[in-house]
Amino acid sequence: MRRFANFYIVLFLIDAGLSLIDELLINFAAHLPVLSGIRNLIALLVIAFSLSIYVLMGIDRRLPKRILLPLTLYAFWCCLALWPLSSMISHESLGLTAAFGQVFIGGVALILLRGFYGRNLLPAEFFRRPLFSWRNTLVFSAANLLLLPLVLVFSLMALAGNYLDQQTAGFMRISPIGIYASERSYRHDGKLVRLAAMMHVARKEYYQELVASLPAQGTIVLAEGVSDQDHLLTNRFHYGRLANLAGLSSQETMQLDGNPVALDDLEPVDELARDETKPDIVRADMDLNRFDPQTVEFINVVGRTLLGDKPLAQGLAAYRDWVKAHGTAEVYAGLMNDILHKRNAVVINALQRSLQRYDTIIVPWGGMHMPAIEAAVLDRGFVPGDKKERLLFAFSSIPLTKILHEVLAPSGQEEALPEAGEEK
Repeated sequence: MRRFANFYIVLFLIDAGLSLIDELLINFAAHLPVLSGIRNLIALLVIAFSLSIYVLMGIDRRLPKRILLPLTLYAFWCCLALWPLSSMISHESLGLTAAFGQVFIGGVALILLRGFYGRNLLPAEFFRRPLFSWRNTLVFSAANLLLLPLVLVFSLMALAGNYLDQQTAGFMRISPIGIYASERSYRHDGKLVRLAAMMHVARKEYYQELVASLPAQGTIVLAEGVSDQDHLLTNRFHYGRLANLAGLSSQETMQLDGNPVALDDLEPVDELARDETKPDIVRADMDLNRFDPQTVEFINVVGRTLLGDKPLAQGLAAYRDWVKAHGTAEVYAGLMNDILHKRNAVVINALQRSLQRYDTIIVPWGGMHMPAIEAAVLDRGFVPGDKKERLLFAFSSIPLTKILHEVLAPSGQEEALPEAGEEK
């Protein structure tokens, strides 16, 4: 056991050193793929050994927890990309921060080893005591059982936070307090572009603050919102019900007061009624008739089940049944193409045309759209500037008991959903 524990300590220190060297080369010199490959292999071994050492600490009372526990916990934290710290620093600095942290933790372990045992590794005499102790195992097990719910919640939030950060290019992040959305500014040749990440439900104050920050002179707002000229929606599609359930407001309540502008030519709809004290506003989005029929069907299903008037538990059951029957990879790809990529192309085109006539362009769109829009802005030579964060909602304000009651309530008699292609 002593050799196993010492091997783990040495492996951890080797991983720390290689990680630091690799990150320094990546950030300040030339990237060496061979070194990164070796580092990643050793990192995987450290994670596997960390799990083994952690379990063995509950069995072998001789393993010093004050030395080994910080090493294993830091390895587990690195698996979660150092959340929530990862949302507070740049992506470029995350790897270097993790490497410095690992070197620091490893250095502290060496200092403790020298202080307690006078050596750099665990001595043989320390393992001459009996291996097993009921007291050690019971206390260790009880502590883990007590902390398990918190660890699960933390891990789920970390995974969700890292996923959201990747999908929105950091425009939205999850913290232990709540969910935040960013607004970023970009400047080039006297022009200003503001990208404001949005969410369909949020605090009422979030929408109010955003609207209050809109300038007027020389400004256009590229608003989000799919139209339905051919009346393809069979149910009203709005988030008011979910917002009320969560004690929040829906994006539909955000009143953008300005001069309507036509998307085709960016000309005022009514020149005589134009108010120079207000910004111009254009719905820079698609119409539903340009979506694939399967996407339209999916939107109708969501409106009928999750956003309709049915009890939420019944709606969730009906939605799951539809997904099981029709949720193929082809349908999912079509959804992403319509809801994300096609609409991105429309708003980016409107943005490029708006730059010819306006000094300030504001794009308040959903966070998932922001990576593509930001890339288009940067491609035109714009330089990132100010960044502002707003709290979408705090977890403490969400009535979890009420939501769980709605979700877990007996669904009762479910209404059968029509098959794809059937008349609705």
